[in-house]
Amino acid sequence: MFRISRARVAVALAAVTAIASASPALAAAGAKRKTLRYGIRFNDTAVDLGARGPSLGDVQILTDRLVNRRGKVVGHDGGVCTVTSLDPPETNCTVTFSLPGGQITTQFLNAPPPRKVAPITGGTRSYRGARGNLVLIEHPDQTGTIVFRFTRS
Repeated sequence: MFRISRARVAVALAAVTAIASASPALAAAGAKRKTLRYGIRFNDTAVDLGARGPSLGDVQILTDRLVNRRGKVVGHDGGVCTVTSLDPPETNCTVTFSLPGGQITTQFLNAPPPRKVAPITGGTRSYRGARGNLVLIEHPDQTGTIVFRFTRS
């Protein structure tokens, strides 16, 4: 009769658990990290809905331009930010960036500090399966910088 000791079962379970928990880490380690850096020229239009003046539900329509280091326009975005709180001021934004090679989508809560970090929720073509984040720095002169850091699955 074949007998398996409790110690062997424990070792086998530990090995299976270690392999299972390491698999996502191994897959992520094999994923190629990519960083894209651009300047951004902001262009937005406020749409005052409901009560006159700032109110819940008002929107900002975004149509910004992305530029390379030489200032040449190499992409753009399209998005909407909806006012969700007046105190503290906050909007919920959904923005799609059209870049050389495809599109990258983001969604985030936007608040006054000039540095924003937003999750990348997906992409098309060269950016299909993109996961990571973008860091946006806003300057007072309606320009800024944007850095996309992501991996693709």
